[in-house]
Amino acid sequence: MFRKRENVYSRHKFGNSDEFEEELYDMFNKKYEFVFNSDWRLPDRGSFFSAPPWKIESLDKMKARLNFHKSQLNDFSIEEWSSHTRRRNPAGEVSWKVRCLVNPEFLTQAWTKFYECACTYNIIPLEAKEDKQMVSLHLCEAPGAFITSLNHYLKLNHNNIRWKWLASTLNPYYEGNSTSNMISDDRFMFHTLQNWDFGVDNTGNVMDWENSQAIIKRAKSLGKVLLVTADGSIDCIQKPDAQEEITSPLHYCEIVTALQSLSKGGTFVFKLFTIFEHSTVCLLYLLNHLFKEVNIYKPITSRQGNSEVYAICLRYKDNFLLEEFLPRLKITYGTNLYSELSLFPLDVIPDSFIKQVEECAYYFYSLQCHVINNNLQAYLMQNNIALHRDIKKIRTLVAAEFVWRYELKPINPEQEILKGVLHEENKINNNPRHYRGSYTERQLYTKMSVKEKLRNLHDSMQTDLISNPAILINKPVQWMVESDTEFKIKFTYGQPLQRLNSSKFILIPIFKLYQQILLDEEFKEILISYENVHERNVPEFDIKESTKLQLPCVKYDDTYHVHEKYCFKLLNDTLKEMSDGDTLLLQNFNLLTHFNVSILYILTKACFKRAGFTSCGILILEKLNKKMLNLLDAVDIECQRVTKESSKDILTALPIKLTNAGDFFNNVVFYNNTFYRRRCSEYLKAIDQSI
Repeated sequence: MFRKRENVYSRHKFGNSDEFEEELYDMFNKKYEFVFNSDWRLPDRGSFFSAPPWKIESLDKMKARLNFHKSQLNDFSIEEWSSHTRRRNPAGEVSWKVRCLVNPEFLTQAWTKFYECACTYNIIPLEAKEDKQMVSLHLCEAPGAFITSLNHYLKLNHNNIRWKWLASTLNPYYEGNSTSNMISDDRFMFHTLQNWDFGVDNTGNVMDWENSQAIIKRAKSLGKVLLVTADGSIDCIQKPDAQEEITSPLHYCEIVTALQSLSKGGTFVFKLFTIFEHSTVCLLYLLNHLFKEVNIYKPITSRQGNSEVYAICLRYKDNFLLEEFLPRLKITYGTNLYSELSLFPLDVIPDSFIKQVEECAYYFYSLQCHVINNNLQAYLMQNNIALHRDIKKIRTLVAAEFVWRYELKPINPEQEILKGVLHEENKINNNPRHYRGSYTERQLYTKMSVKEKLRNLHDSMQTDLISNPAILINKPVQWMVESDTEFKIKFTYGQPLQRLNSSKFILIPIFKLYQQILLDEEFKEILISYENVHERNVPEFDIKESTKLQLPCVKYDDTYHVHEKYCFKLLNDTLKEMSDGDTLLLQNFNLLTHFNVSILYILTKACFKRAGFTSCGILILEKLNKKMLNLLDAVDIECQRVTKESSKDILTALPIKLTNAGDFFNNVVFYNNTFYRRRCSEYLKAIDQSI
């Protein structure tokens, strides 16, 4: 006989034991609700940013105690401590359980966190339910899991609502953005680029006023904005004791943008951290006047040991109050002035509100300290079998409770945003944020001798060789796969690149190592000398009827976009002097930017019969078709026109979806990984020989 199948969506039974019931309840209900007092008043406009920063003694003491607890982790390597806390995470099996039973679109930790917020606070406004339509705006949204989570929630709970969405984030395709502050994972974004807005300068920086206003205008053009989310953060790995101060200017910009975007009755969900500083206290006081309900919530799938919480602001009263204050709010938007002044003087904030802030701060501070201490004790008691057995049982219960509590069920692939595309691609994020070592080790690096730094960098490179074992180019020429593709020139404009801080065409660990070597002042003279010698030594290739073009390397003091367009001009002029059927040997053509990669695409798909890479940095372009050089002439003309505008440059000459997909993209990434790993090795060898 077959046993009757158990209902996998029913609540997990505890049997006769209720030892975990209370603990389970507490884990799913880490929340605080502010209670508005009718006596509270917002100060007049003249009081905004009129006072210096201030402190509240009780909050300052909490901050000091929390930083003491966090400082006990200074000597743990990130890899080691993360591995330990992952095993200890009560919600560690939630994603696995959800994937097995529900298999939602683009499941990440952010997906589960947002779904908890949506279900716990019923974030869909009444007006959206009545009108059966809604626009949502998602700030600092990469990689996009809040959006797919919201879609899943709507399809299960409000399927009759016609929903439009717009998102913004630091643009992963803009090489001036730093890998430290930007999520480069574009698996979802790549397919939905029409729904993303990176502002007027194409950086996606919401801390720029003009970018913010462009995003607001476009969101409002879609209809009534009834939900805004903001999941932004700033890399604080070098200053973990100042997370709130570092991230507060971003949160301010997110809040000001959200308040201008939202329609009456709307919901605002945003991430924040501790509530110790005057900046956060003031922002929460402002929000309590503009929303009928303000909650602070820590989802169970948010890592227990960090300071991350979410503010859930419900039922926006209206932005008529905002119109009066906006000129004052604009003055400090995205400026250093925001950190130098306080939004409100302390004496205008009622004691009854301060008391609620203290209660809220203490509650979440206590939870975090408790988790850090427990994790430390568990690390010292790793051989305690009973301890591991309890954690395993809790993880199982939490995962089952999560699915039951939030009534999670699959939706039809046709109801997904990408109709199942992401499931079919089954891609993993090949470029997650990349950190290594302990906080103490990172601090010590700046104080190391040149020999110690060299040893440290050698170790980093060897680790990357093991973790990212790419097949190096081991033959004279690696020819690109040929394919016929029709394309049209399409320019993308944006803020001129001052220097390269990231690239979609190389693995992050290799690029970071390259940058770390290049930007170290102690290596500067050695590398300049090496580059001067390297430029004179051009490898020989026995290819008949070939022209050699060695482009200049970018110098330390070069403005990158000027150097890039100068090199393109040299290339285009050289091609015009060549004859049909000639071959070009091109050296030092930087393939880290979308502009240069788009030029290579034009060269390989239209101007030459085939192209090949060498590991020493030479591109071989065979059999020129001069008739097609008109494409490059069109780019050249537009480059010359744009140079007259100091705040604008051509970032690429082709659509992202053309250059960042298929064999062509894979070939470029393969070449860059090989070339820059080799370049790092050469640099380290040159430094070693000079000391």
